[in-house]
Amino acid sequence: PDTTKFPCLRHAFRALAGDPALPIVLNAANEVAVTAFLERRIAFTSIPDLIGQAMDACEAEGPRAIRSLPDVRAVDRWAREFAEAGAGRVKLKV
Repeated sequence: PDTTKFPCLRHAFRALAGDPALPIVLNAANEVAVTAFLERRIAFTSIPDLIGQAMDACEAEGPRAIRSLPDVRAVDRWAREFAEAGAGRVKLKV
């Protein structure tokens, strides 16, 4: 598949190969980004950018241990807050 044409697929491959927290971040950031798009707060083409920024920030903080449901919930909450703040900074380009 052309991961340049389909950047979210590139993010999915990255999540599978990287830090155990990345699939959680990808899912949470995607849900926030899609909601922001549906609410016309960001452009459709901004969805993969927002997801990538959340994944980059997660990796920059270093590896996270995912050993329990509270660990998953903490990463999910962090990613949603990060993506929501990012959505507020993205210009609507519709």
